[in-house]
Amino acid sequence: MYSFAQRSDFEVVDEPLFAHFLAHSGADRPSRAEVLATMPTEREKILPAMQRYEKHIFVKHMANHLEGWPEPLDFAAHKHVLLIRHPRKVLKSYQAHIETPTALDLCYQHQQCWLERCEIEGWPAAVMDSDRLVAQPESSLKAITNWLGVAFDPCMLNWPAGQREEDGPWAKYWYQRVHASKGWETAPETDTLPSVQKRFLPLVTDMEAVYESLRVRALN
Repeated sequence: MYSFAQRSDFEVVDEPLFAHFLAHSGADRPSRAEVLATMPTEREKILPAMQRYEKHIFVKHMANHLEGWPEPLDFAAHKHVLLIRHPRKVLKSYQAHIETPTALDLCYQHQQCWLERCEIEGWPAAVMDSDRLVAQPESSLKAITNWLGVAFDPCMLNWPAGQREEDGPWAKYWYQRVHASKGWETAPETDTLPSVQKRFLPLVTDMEAVYESLRVRALN
């Protein structure tokens, strides 16, 4: 999202379905009360947030925010890029704020189901592995922009440190690293993965299978 926010031809929106997801699912999040107090939960009030721009719009979603969404056709005109990450890394990230993450939290099955829906409907969809994005940000962003049919802009590689106006109320819990950064901080791809507590091994095993099925579809 921060990369596309640097472009003069794009506007960005941060997780507009989040309040609907929280109200529908009852999921616990550190920002739950703030989100429900400040964001709409009704489809009729959410959709205008994605339709009021004259420029291209980059809308950042979590795939599980589609849980309970009443009309998938609302996104039929969009181009869909699924960003994936190894389940062990996602689990570690969630455990910083959620004691016992579930399959709903990790949302791999939602990504898989949405990709399948896009393929059935003929909606444009692509996959990008976050490890590749972090290791090779420029070539990865070029792959995404080429797929989208827009020119790559070098401004996407850097941004001012600090918060953005578009950040949701959850930013203070999840965005500390990006707020402290001034652009992509490259890190080499590695096969080293975080350890997993025994109680999470069945969950991770199931999600790894879905992750691998998505990873083979990733843009190169």
